[in-house]
Amino acid sequence: MNKIQGGSRARKIGWLCSYVPEELILAAGFQPTRIVGRVEYVKQAESYMFPNFCPYLKNVLDSGLTDEYQDIEGIIFTNSCDGTRRLYDLWRNNVKTPFIHMLEVPKNRDESAVQYFSGQLKVLNHTLQEFSRSRESGDVLNESVSLMNEHRRLMTGFFNKQKAVPAPFTGTDLATLSLDAMTLLKEETSAKLRAVSALQRSSDNTSGISPRVLVTGNIVDKPLLFKMIEDSGATVVTFDTCGGPRHWEGQVELSANPIDSLARRYLLKQLCPRMPGLDQRIEQINRLIQDYAIDGVIYTTVKCCDYGLFEAPVVQKGLKNPKIPFLMIENDYVWGDEGRVKVRIEAFVEMMKDDLY
Repeated sequence: MNKIQGGSRARKIGWLCSYVPEELILAAGFQPTRIVGRVEYVKQAESYMFPNFCPYLKNVLDSGLTDEYQDIEGIIFTNSCDGTRRLYDLWRNNVKTPFIHMLEVPKNRDESAVQYFSGQLKVLNHTLQEFSRSRESGDVLNESVSLMNEHRRLMTGFFNKQKAVPAPFTGTDLATLSLDAMTLLKEETSAKLRAVSALQRSSDNTSGISPRVLVTGNIVDKPLLFKMIEDSGATVVTFDTCGGPRHWEGQVELSANPIDSLARRYLLKQLCPRMPGLDQRIEQINRLIQDYAIDGVIYTTVKCCDYGLFEAPVVQKGLKNPKIPFLMIENDYVWGDEGRVKVRIEAFVEMMKDDLY
């Protein structure tokens, strides 16, 4: 029986971090959806969290306290950072969600770490099956793997096409497509990605002379940043954020032990700021600059994020071409200071244009 079901009655399980395998959620009969903040103004969460707490996590907690996630039956947390761990504690004590789980993700990436992570995924799989009152088979899990492999293949293909001059997609469109692929029901995602692949949409930047920008950093759930950059006359050709290529690259091997295969792919995928290996991160960013012919780098991080605030100056210093313009932007997750950010971006784009022409 095919348990990967959608439709209006789909049961949803949310996830907060790219290290959570959506395949396990699908195999248990649920639809996975990335948790995004659903309020424009945080009110209740301010009473539970310190002022210098991550604005993304504040928004998520406020959305939970104000019943914005009534369509979601459960949430899978990870030990991504201290803030997420505290969010898990607050959620468990103050939000009425039927299913919550903390997935321990190791920071090491050796063979013993892969085996440890596999054990953690088996625990998650068991708790999901218990909650859904079902028992999945290896065939169902491999079916889920095949579905997500197709989504990863299509999304990676879109990002690879951005290496062309001019890039075929705007950053705004690509960021929206990536977020849709993480939040829509999977049957809707499959149809949308196949349609986009067949359509071969083109951006408005047909001259090929606008500055090409790489956006890197952590979470960006609204495409407003990309739109501001493109309205200023540049092109966002790729983005190394939680929804960028590092989320989509790499296939899961179909095997008799699919959970082991999941552990290997998810733990060994491209590094994010949360993982050790800053030298590898810098190499990764330099490779993107070269592969995508980047003219300028914008590093964005939510305020009060230790990972981002630590990494940004090191990344800037580690660029192989020190003459590439670099801009650091902190944001409040909902981009409430749009006017200030827009002025900085416009000045940055003008500087790139001066260098190019």
